[in-house]
Amino acid sequence: MKKYLIYIGILSALFTSCDNYVDIQTEGKLIPKEMANYRYLLQGASKFNITYSLVDVASDDIVMRDDHAAYFDKYYGSSLYYRPFVQTYKWADEIIPVGETDSDMNALYSALYTCNIVISEVMSSTNGTDAERLAIKGEAQVHRAFIYLTLVNTFGKAYDPATSGTDLGVPMFTTPTVDQNITRATVKQIYDLIEKDLTEAIASGLKPVNSGRNVGFSSKASAYGLLARTYLYMGKYPEAQQNAEAALALQNKLLNLEDYASLGDYSWPKTYQDSEIILSKQSNSYMYSPLVLSLSDELLNSFDPNDLRYQLYTRSLNTMTWGSIPQGRAYCKELLTGDGRNAGPTVPEMYMIKAECEARAGSTAAAMTTINTVRKSRFKAADYTDLTAVDANDALVKVLAERRRELMCRGGFRWFDLKRLNKDSRFAKTITHKYLTETFTLEPNGNRYQFPFAESYFDYAPDLQQNN
Repeated sequence: MKKYLIYIGILSALFTSCDNYVDIQTEGKLIPKEMANYRYLLQGASKFNITYSLVDVASDDIVMRDDHAAYFDKYYGSSLYYRPFVQTYKWADEIIPVGETDSDMNALYSALYTCNIVISEVMSSTNGTDAERLAIKGEAQVHRAFIYLTLVNTFGKAYDPATSGTDLGVPMFTTPTVDQNITRATVKQIYDLIEKDLTEAIASGLKPVNSGRNVGFSSKASAYGLLARTYLYMGKYPEAQQNAEAALALQNKLLNLEDYASLGDYSWPKTYQDSEIILSKQSNSYMYSPLVLSLSDELLNSFDPNDLRYQLYTRSLNTMTWGSIPQGRAYCKELLTGDGRNAGPTVPEMYMIKAECEARAGSTAAAMTTINTVRKSRFKAADYTDLTAVDANDALVKVLAERRRELMCRGGFRWFDLKRLNKDSRFAKTITHKYLTETFTLEPNGNRYQFPFAESYFDYAPDLQQNN
């Protein structure tokens, strides 16, 4: 493998002034220029099994009631490590403490660097077939697409065809070197790359499905799934439905929660045992005190009391913290599985996308049939009744409410949905967060829907434009 120039500085050696480079090369017994090198780079699945964790804390699904906030403030308020949790909840101008870097962003850009090595170089490698090289490239393209889709929806505005050509996204790198000042690509440029990567990956010869210990590796189903998510966020609903259905044609098994209702903590299917996960992208765990995700009354009250997602995935906050906090309920699925939350594409997400697109197309009956396919697996058989709708608009409202319940606390889905739905007057929403004596308000399409970059990055990338 030829030598590479790795960016020094921030974002895990990706943001830097263009003068600062250092040479690296693959160590061990790998032979330069051989295809095996690129297979080796993608074998470290844990490097790619990441997402941006803090977004769940920002949404209207989360609340820090007075007793929780007082507990947090007393024991963790001065901690630089825990501070971003509360700063995110407050939608603060500064989330990452001054002098610190953003660990999640660093990890994503570090993985991106590896993706760019593979995508740029593998097709010219030796000792392999063109089909093998193309499939390896396709794997890296799926990972790169996920990284950019996550970052652009965290730090950029929601996709709008009228403004995406000027709306700022995130810095975009497509090769393992950079020879220009670091600036932000537009939202359109980022989405164009995501669409290109996933379209090419689908045609690259990926395995149809990966499961078990291989669920962290890209598959054709995962490429279809991420493209469905991409088109949903772009408002391209026929294309989103088509790709969701293509993913479901390859992988469609749902877990029947009634089968697991009597299992205790840490005994539920782990990520590699979960048939619903199409591609693993785990978020940092919030299963322990103090970083538990306490759920808003609005979300909790939207559940049918017989819904097993309410009964099994939420529990009293008092049982999940080291202090006496009697108020509220928190998300607890992580305690059941022992794994972090998965933000990658899943079978339930594909059903949610399909149902939303059907409702938007006016297919009321089809939308409700699709959504009920998931709901049947979320209730005991004796407690279940079909959800119905009087018309397509009613179906859309009910599908979106079901999507919120199904995808709660899964790595940013609600936050990204708030951003895209704010552009529709039917769903635009002002949300508030209260922290002790302070109350914070976020208007639809407000600037704080775009996370601020850590201030330390501007030391190395002075042309990087901050979100206001």
